Amino acid sequence: MAKCNLSIELAEENESFWGGQSVRGTVVVHTDADVQCKGLEVKTAWRTHGYGNVATGAGQTLTVFQGQWVAGQTYRYDFELITAPWPPTYHGHYLNVDHAIEARAYIPWSFDPKTSRMIQVWPTGGPDDVLVGQAAQAANGGVGLKIFGSVFFLIFAIVILANPFAWILAIPIGMLVGVWWLVFRFLPRARLGEVEYRLDTPRLAPGQELLAELVIHPKRNVQLNRILWKVSGTEICVSGSGSNRSTRRHEVFANELQAAGETTLPAGQVTRIPLRIQLPETTAYSLDLSDNRLSWTTDLVVDIPHWPDWKANAGFQLLPPVALGEGSAPPLPEAAVIEPTAGSPPATMPPPADSGGAGVTFDETVRHIWAARGDEEQRELLITAVEDIPFEIQAVIERRLLYGNDDPAAYRDGYVVWAHYPDPELPLTLYAPHHLADDFEQANRDVWKGRGRISGYDRRHGRLKIHLDELSQ
Repeated sequence: MAKCNLSIELAEENESFWGGQSVRGTVVVHTDADVQCKGLEVKTAWRTHGYGNVATGAGQTLTVFQGQWVAGQTYRYDFELITAPWPPTYHGHYLNVDHAIEARAYIPWSFDPKTSRMIQVWPTGGPDDVLVGQAAQAANGGVGLKIFGSVFFLIFAIVILANPFAWILAIPIGMLVGVWWLVFRFLPRARLGEVEYRLDTPRLAPGQELLAELVIHPKRNVQLNRILWKVSGTEICVSGSGSNRSTRRHEVFANELQAAGETTLPAGQVTRIPLRIQLPETTAYSLDLSDNRLSWTTDLVVDIPHWPDWKANAGFQLLPPVALGEGSAPPLPEAAVIEPTAGSPPATMPPPADSGGAGVTFDETVRHIWAARGDEEQRELLITAVEDIPFEIQAVIERRLLYGNDDPAAYRDGYVVWAHYPDPELPLTLYAPHHLADDFEQANRDVWKGRGRISGYDRRHGRLKIHLDELSQ
């Protein structure tokens, strides 16, 4: 079987780039047999990893060679590519976005050798289509609920007309919908009168002040307990599909303030309540990448004593300052590593003992690696320190991959399983020997326990590699 090895060298020592910037480098090919290459492709690409289903995208793709490679030779092919302008590199709790230079050689009747080189991409703009309309305003609880209600009743009417006997089910369903509308829509509006809630601007940069206003036109004196306003940024990641679809949320920022305390709104007078809050200095920009999102929203609650509360929400986009035309991009940092999170452990660990002795446990090891996930160099040092040490492993099984033998790290006739540690939810790739197939055949969201050894880190998918012991039970 024809074989060749690929590697990527960058022309610049610094591995940080602006979105849309040119990246120059060289693909190095070393062959140990004669190889017919249908095409050596190199591209800039981004990929999500973490809890959500994987989303990918590409910046620019080039084919730098087609032809014959001779055994025992080393070939070098220069390239210059444009990085994807969006999304930027992001490392969060459930959601991560990484950029890379990827090279792949298409070899007939053989597995295609490939390699990648991670880079960091900083934003020079925003997403191509910012959904301003969704974030512009929310009046009396939001336009979205009105649309949902109209569609629901339209479908409801069609079903009734199509099947005369459907009214038997229609009556209790209609009663439930009516009660919901009465409690959560009609009663709060009847007590408060006309209410308007709007944001001054749907697009902001980190560190700016978010301004909004609540306007109430009461027809009678209305007593309030308080008015609460919450601003939050949330990672929303969806994994699986169908009945196995599940969603995880993590707030990267949350700030709640009391806009008003116990008070009485006078009848016939317009009451205007200004709302303002300082947004954090953060690189957690708004993202919408298929099943991986980072959303910034506001939630408003008017607490009415002994009465259903009036609630509304409105979203906004948090974008890089340059995307809003506010100055030019600052100089790139000298290094491509993302700054380590606060409280990251030192880059050394006491060596763990085997299961029969005292030492660092798998739980402690995972927590160290999780804390260092934003610092690639520190993470690699930690993993190197614990490689090939036996641990008692526990993992929540996600799915067994259909492939296995095409992964060079997999056992012969073995299986590759995606999983994660329960808490923190560090993604794992388990390499299982053939005799453990039954353990993962039907497993889904079950906790598996056995013995294994850390064998490296899958940078492409952001997963800790673990080879399960041949005798693991």
